Amino acid sequence: MSVLSTDENMLTLVYSSKSHLGKQVLGYVQGAGDALRTIDIAETKLGHAVWVTLADGLGKDLGELFSLDNTETLDIEDSDSFDTDDWLKLIDNNPELLQNPIAIKGKKFMQVTSRSEVLKFFEVDSAGLEKKNMGEEPVTKSTTKDESFI
Repeated sequence: MSVLSTDENMLTLVYSSKSHLGKQVLGYVQGAGDALRTIDIAETKLGHAVWVTLADGLGKDLGELFSLDNTETLDIEDSDSFDTDDWLKLIDNNPELLQNPIAIKGKKFMQVTSRSEVLKFFEVDSAGLEKKNMGEEPVTKSTTKDESFI
């Protein structure tokens, strides 16, 4: 049994508000309109078991979730010898290490590396527009009662 509650009808985003990409992805998922749970690790510390669950869900080692790039305050030259406990201690005190947010929906986990990538993960289609085959005319008039085209 997982220590992280997941739901097929709930979008969960684990991010750091100290990450530029984390803040951007947050804006994207807030506009998706689905049920959303956000966890900002700069404000809310996650338990160590949750971090291990996230790494397992992503199929990665714990250290692969974090980035030591652009961390001038940390003097770390070689992280190759870090074990799980070392990474857990680092992330507890340095939420900026989570540069790429983690998206969860049901049993699907994804570490987001670009803003638009999260929309595909949450199955949001661009602007709600129906895709047409090449050569087909796009819909340019209202197809629902409360929809207006400008």
